[in-house]
Amino acid sequence: MPYQASIFPEDEPAQPPNADPSPTGALALSALKFSAGQLSPAQKRFNQLLTQTETLARKIESTRHVTDNHRALFASRIHPLEQERAALVRKMALWLAERLTQKGLTAKHKRMASEIVCSLSASLALQGDEEMQALHDAHSQRSLADEEKAATADLQHAMEDVFGESLGDGDAPFESMDDLMRAAMQKMQSDNEAQQEAKVQRKGQKKKSAAQLKKEDLAAAQAQDADGALRTLYRQLASALHPDRETDPLEQLRKTALMKEANAAYERRDLLALLQLQLRADLADSEKVATMAKEKLAALTALLKERVAVLNRELYAVERQAIQEFELPPYSPFSEASLKRHLVIQQQDLQADIAMMRQDLVRVQDDTHFKRWLKQQHESAQDDDFDPFEFF
Repeated sequence: MPYQASIFPEDEPAQPPNADPSPTGALALSALKFSAGQLSPAQKRFNQLLTQTETLARKIESTRHVTDNHRALFASRIHPLEQERAALVRKMALWLAERLTQKGLTAKHKRMASEIVCSLSASLALQGDEEMQALHDAHSQRSLADEEKAATADLQHAMEDVFGESLGDGDAPFESMDDLMRAAMQKMQSDNEAQQEAKVQRKGQKKKSAAQLKKEDLAAAQAQDADGALRTLYRQLASALHPDRETDPLEQLRKTALMKEANAAYERRDLLALLQLQLRADLADSEKVATMAKEKLAALTALLKERVAVLNRELYAVERQAIQEFELPPYSPFSEASLKRHLVIQQQDLQADIAMMRQDLVRVQDDTHFKRWLKQQHESAQDDDFDPFEFF
């Protein structure tokens, strides 16, 4: 492979700006954390959950920052190459269609050329190019719409074999692949909910031991204490920050913004964000927060466990979305380095495709080379078994 110069300037920002070391507020974290020394297991666990919460929040923020930076880089590096390749595909499809109207081709050559026209035009038609859809339909025995219906019907039969029942209304076929996938997702969700409900019913029918009942009572009490702690923090904030009670216009704007943050934090049950707002609004000091941590250890631990679970799901969703958006291999580990590596590969692949297509457009101008090229493309297509609906 020839030497590839780096496409990433050395002065590109690799890390997000670090004005605030913690999205949830370092002050609230430090006030809540039990100091090192003779800590009980419960206090150690509490400190671990605080650290996890901080780490996950940082990682989510970093992932979003990296994704936003990469989106701009992707648009500047990859989109122009994709547009250039699409223009060359279009040019070749139109050239082949025009060549088919001229003399000098055998029936076999015409058949191979028509197949290539259909393949090239279908790839662009599926991106919304109406002229390419018309070109495909003019050279194919079946329209692209009919091919989609056939592919949808085949996939529907396969899915119904897996589910063991019909996905649609009776024997009516789905009109599009999107409709089928939505029905399949709804079916899977419905089946999952039914399984969960059956599991709950089985648990309810099974007689619980004294230890299980005690554990459930303790969990319920902790949940109630956690709800009470959140509610108390929120009410204190709402009382102090209510903008309608403020006469100073600037202070009213400040309190409106803080109250909006408090509403959002309470809705997502974010203990640390509410504590940080209390500290920012001078409604509590670090000593008071530390005392609350000691007195409400079990309740606050339950809230932190809940928050860690939410942040883990949020991080997973943010990473999966980025992997899909930038077409990284499914289930690959997400990192800034993996994004950059994949972008280099995409850029090199596109550049190679473009160079080859430019050569092909020159080669086909000579009939001898054109007929040889048709044979090569035909054999390659048979090996690849191109299906425009394969990845729907």
